[in-house]
Amino acid sequence: MARTLESLQKNRPYVRWRFQDAGSTDDSLAVAQGFSGPDDRIVVDSDKGQADALNRAFQAMGGDIVGFINSDDCLAEGAAESVLSEFEKDPELDLVYGQVDWIDELGQITGHHSGNISSLEEVLDIYRVWWNRRQWVQPEVFWRRRLWERVGLFNTRYDLAFDYEYWVRCFQAGAKVKSIPRTLAQFRSHPAQKSRQHEKAANEIRNIVSEALASSHPIAARERRRLERMISYDRYQNGQGFPDGLGRPSLARMLIRKPSWALLPPVRHRIIQSALSALRG
Repeated sequence: MARTLESLQKNRPYVRWRFQDAGSTDDSLAVAQGFSGPDDRIVVDSDKGQADALNRAFQAMGGDIVGFINSDDCLAEGAAESVLSEFEKDPELDLVYGQVDWIDELGQITGHHSGNISSLEEVLDIYRVWWNRRQWVQPEVFWRRRLWERVGLFNTRYDLAFDYEYWVRCFQAGAKVKSIPRTLAQFRSHPAQKSRQHEKAANEIRNIVSEALASSHPIAARERRRLERMISYDRYQNGQGFPDGLGRPSLARMLIRKPSWALLPPVRHRIIQSALSALRG
């Protein structure tokens, strides 16, 4: 955590921060007090999870430009000044995102990521975009408070993907978004990390997309049907049952019950492999 706060310190005077703590039993509070300036705030308050804690913080902390960073991660030096400059240049801009360096437990850079999403259709396309290395990484994203007021609170129903759900709602609200071509944050990866719970996070994301596709903010009908088919098949593959609740059928019975799945690349691959196996045998 000290490295996180040190990274914020290096972005003075363009940053003031609020440290939201649910009652740590380590030395977190003492460390935070060591870095705290006159405009920063340290708050100890019980919460019902990260999304709830962030909602409390955002409602109380003020600020025209906002974002959040976890205690594992760091803000890149000069990032805050770059973010504020972009917002000052374009009063209509609602949200900016940049690039991220992956770092290990020792703070060594292990890789680099550059997201690329500019529309509701792209953020919902988890197969070609979000899960195809074009996703946003949370600490690189900053937005105006007016967007927060328009979009509302983080959804506390989601434990791991509440930020993704929020970005979806930002696009649904018509947010004007821009990419900054520079590293804004460092994201730390280690075995104990919450985001390592990949399958749970993936299930939450599928649910978020399904809800968005059924909402009053539709994307092109063809894309909506493709995503619905992919999500349905994904759930079946992950052992969540067949859509009609009849268990895991054979390939032939699966296609009879769900012929639209034949349009999906993984299903077409299964059909071809099944045919080749029959010819060989």
